[in-house]
Amino acid sequence: MEQTNTTEVKSNAGKGLGIAGLVCGILAAIISFVPCLGTFALIPGIIGLILSVISLMQANKAGAAKGLAIAGLVCALVGCAIAGWQWYAISKVASEEGLDKFKDVIENLDTAKLRHDMEDAMQDMADSLKTH
Repeated sequence: MEQTNTTEVKSNAGKGLGIAGLVCGILAAIISFVPCLGTFALIPGIIGLILSVISLMQANKAGAAKGLAIAGLVCALVGCAIAGWQWYAISKVASEEGLDKFKDVIENLDTAKLRHDMEDAMQDMADSLKTH
């Protein structure tokens, strides 16, 4: 004869935080795929990580289901990883190209010509104001 365990109590411990962590994780994963804006996925990603870890700890303590917490943790990790990679790539390109362009501008800066051009522009502006 087969016996079923009817004394099993289903706990909802961590379920609310698990859902919130999953939503933040999914949001982070979706935002992280947007070019140039994907770095903003770090915000919901980190929030999702925190909520999912707290949910997982509560579920472990109460012996409740951990599926939502684990799914939220995975989605938040994926979103944070992609956003972190974009942050790294953008900052590396910006620092290398920006520094090279800045060096070129400084090396090729002709202050005498710049001063002369500004004086000409100011004179043209003064002349146009006198005629009106």
